[in-house]
This record gives sequence, structure tokens and C-alpha cells, in this order.
Amino acid sequence: MRPICRSSVACAACRYKHHRCDGQKPACSRCIASARECIYPLSRRRGKQRQRHARLASPIMGKESCLRPALQAPPNTISSLLSGSAWDVNPTLLDLYYEFFHAAHPCVLPRLHLDEHLTEDALRLLVWVICYIGSLFSESVSVELQKNISVALMEIRAGSRIATGFDVQAMLLYSIAVYWCNKAEHGTALLDEAIQLGLRLGMNRKEFAVLHGQNNPVLEESWRRTWWLFYVTDAHIAGSTHTFPFRTSNINITVDLPCEEQEYHMGNIPPAKSIKDYDNREFSADDELQFSSYAELIGLTRGIERALLPGSTADIQLYKSMCANADTSVRAWHALLPISKRRLIRSDGSVDEIMFKALFIMHTYTVEIHRPLSTLEYSPIEAVSRCAPLAPSEHLQCSGKAASELHTVKCLSAIENVDHLLTLPTNLNAHSPFLICMIANVTIAHLSACRYILQGERLVTSREKIRLTMGTLKRLSEHWALGKRTYREIGTIAREILSLTARPATLSTNTNFSQADDPLMNLDSLEAPFGLSFDFCTPSDDQFSSLM
Repeated sequence: MRPICRSSVACAACRYKHHRCDGQKPACSRCIASARECIYPLSRRRGKQRQRHARLASPIMGKESCLRPALQAPPNTISSLLSGSAWDVNPTLLDLYYEFFHAAHPCVLPRLHLDEHLTEDALRLLVWVICYIGSLFSESVSVELQKNISVALMEIRAGSRIATGFDVQAMLLYSIAVYWCNKAEHGTALLDEAIQLGLRLGMNRKEFAVLHGQNNPVLEESWRRTWWLFYVTDAHIAGSTHTFPFRTSNINITVDLPCEEQEYHMGNIPPAKSIKDYDNREFSADDELQFSSYAELIGLTRGIERALLPGSTADIQLYKSMCANADTSVRAWHALLPISKRRLIRSDGSVDEIMFKALFIMHTYTVEIHRPLSTLEYSPIEAVSRCAPLAPSEHLQCSGKAASELHTVKCLSAIENVDHLLTLPTNLNAHSPFLICMIANVTIAHLSACRYILQGERLVTSREKIRLTMGTLKRLSEHWALGKRTYREIGTIAREILSLTARPATLSTNTNFSQADDPLMNLDSLEAPFGLSFDFCTPSDDQFSSLM
């Protein structure tokens, strides 16, 4: 990566585009040729305050901007924060970020590559955000970093400096942290800002990575990963709030797909594969075209997005069609997974965090999609949880016992698989906080099963599994305030549901949940400890014929 020019005689636009500036005043030759406003920031080394200008003539700022109005901060405040001791980097906080957050949200430069550029001005806001997120996993959250970030965001909103892709990365990651620090509305607003800013920069287009990659394959890969993290994060929030379609659903995306995590970490970036390559993967020969775990997560998310595009509906026929489309999409995705992606545990004993999240999403959506058509009844107390979906319309009632039992089997099988995922030898604190709402929704459905379906030994076993999910929520709540709130909400729901005494009729006694033929979900053959070659998605050969 070429060092970023910081000459005091270079104008802001040339600095931003890494062009050599001739320093001519009042406007350099490049700005004159491009018919753009030419601004020369005053040197900080002379101790003068940085001037605040009107919005720059930049494609990322304008009247149509969706960025929220900024609270005006005095220029001297911003200048002081962007210089001196405020730019000290705490390596411990960087370590915590990469240990607990990066693997599940891998868009910024790998640690070794980031270390080479920590003192560059273009990365200041990003490094502050990284350190702030790292502080969430420390003994105390950094108030100073929060202040620095807030003031830097004011500067971007005010248009007093040109925003870069690094600023977009910072806003994206900060929106996730803010959301799960129990400021969901603020976090969502920040995500909206970041998406709009990314669009104005053109980060959704393939060309952006090359134009702004500085001839560095690792940086180009980082830009590709940034837009896809936008997309996946947007999908996570849509899933957590049960709002479809996504914000990014109708955006034209031409960005190539990410490579494997190990390749990114080592800096060995292969030629990028396109979305078109992925969409035609079923026609390639075995092992001819392999896709990364990140690409597979993106592929699953795109399939779910297409299936759920109609959104919430009380029309049972439309809902059944949407449900069938989701099943088809997810089953196709699963069927095309290579063996290496079905084994979550790598040869070195580490867990593939991206594929872990992908499978978690798959099972969670299975529960959410099929529960309205199943016999897993809804209780009014579920409204206590902000993660829980609204109770379905009374019109969504399956005709026939076999049909509703089939949907119930799919729900229970998915619940079972979520429990198995949570028993893997993973670092719970390193999972994405978006798993919190997924676990909450699956647990609520499981509580309904305990209340209305399960009996005897299966009920006893399920109660232990609910302890597992509650324990996981409790662990995740140690660092995420919204997780703590969710843990309390699910506890309230559980106490209410499990304290009831009357039990409606159960499913027919010949229904075998543990051996249902669901190639996405049946993991009853799983035994601990897990072998390194264990196929986490092995389908069974049994049939649903008795339920048809």
C-alpha cells in the first residue's frame, strides 16, 4: 500500500484521490480541469485551527443526502481531537477487537496489515471505532473513544472533510456496536447513514475496489468485504426486527465475492469470483469452482431475501408459497455445499465462524418461517421480547393435521440443530451479537414445544437444552447491553409459559421427530466429542411419508 500523501501544499481533493497536487492557488490544475471546488486545509503544525468550510462539491454529499443533520461542534474541538494524545493507539484494545469481534465481521484490514498504517490520518476514525469495540470486551468501556468518534462523525456530516471508504467501514462497525449496546434506533440510523455514504462513494460497484485499492490486493479485498458486510448486517437487522424487504434489497450490487479468511489473513488474495460465478455453481464440475465461507453466507442470505421479499402477509396461500420458496432456496444452498463447508471444525481445531453463523441463520429462519403453520402455539407473553415476531394472523391456519405436523417437525428439527451448534467448542464471546435475537426466537419456540408438544423424557431433555440457550444468552450479555435485556425478557417469557398447567392435545404418537427426513436439520447422529471430519449437515434417509 502506498503511503498516503500528507503534504501541506496539497488540496483536499488531491489528498483524497492520492494525486500529486501542484499546489497552485487559489485552485490547483487538477481541480480547475475537473471544475470542482479546491480547498487547502491549513497546516496543523503551525498551530492554526482547521477551517470549517461549506459542504464540499463531492458526490457523497449534497442536498439529497440522507445523513442526519450534525450538531455543530466548534472547529477547535474537532482539531484538538484529531491531533495529539487523542491519536494514541491502545494495542490491547486492538487485540481484543481482533480476538472477539473481527472473525464474525471480517471487513477491516487483517491485523498485520492494519498495524502498518495505524498512524495514517485516513484511518483515524476507523481505528477509534476498532478500539472502542475492543473496549466493550475489556473491564471498562472507553468514554474518551466514544467522544472522539462522535465528534469525528459530526465533522463528516458537516462536510468539513471528504469522507473515505475507511470512514464508511468505521460507521458500519460502529452501528453494530451501538445497536447491541441497547441503542437499537441509533444503531439503525447509523447503519442507514453508512449505507447512503457507501452508495455515494460507489462501494456497491466492482470498480470501487480497484480504483481505491492502491494496487494492494489486501486493501481491494477489504473494500469488497465492506459492502458485503453491509448486506449481511442489513439482513441481520431485518431478521431481528422481522422487517422485509432489506434496506439493500433493490440496490444493484456488482461487487465480487470475498475470498477465504485464511487467504485474507495471510495476504494471499486469489482472483475474485463474481456473483454470476456463484449463481451458476451447480453446473461446475466437482471441486472446479470453490467458494469461500463468506461467499456461502452471502449466497444463503440472498436466497432467503428472495424468498421473503413479499414480506408479512395474512394470505395463507401466499404465505405457503413464500414458505415453500424459502425451503427450496435453503435446500438448494445446502445441497451444493462442498464437504469442506459442512465441517465447521477446521483441521487445526478452530471453528469456521462464518459458516457457524450461516448454519445458525438457516435453522433460525426455518423456525421463524414454519412456526406460524405449525402446532407450536403463540402466547401473549412473547410480546415482552423485542426479538420475538408478532403472533401470526388467525388466517394462517393449515388445513389438515398432517400439514401442521410437518411444519412442527421442521421447527423442532431446526431447534434441535441450534442446540447442537451451541455445544460446539467455540468461544461464545466471539460470536456475532446478532446471534442473540436468533437464540431468543428459537428459545421461545422451544418453550412453546415444552408447553404444548413434548412429554416425558423428551420434555426433560428439552428443559436441559433451554438451560443451554439461556446460558449462552447470559454469556453474550456480558458484553452487549441489549443481550442483557434480551436475556431478562426471555427469562420472563419462560417463567410464564412453563408455569402453566393445562396441556392441549399433543402430536400423534407415531411422529418421530428425531428421525425426520430433513436434510438441513437432522443431527441426531451427533456425538461428542466432535471429530475433525464430522459432517455437520449430513442428511438422513428417512421420509415424511407418514405425515403426508
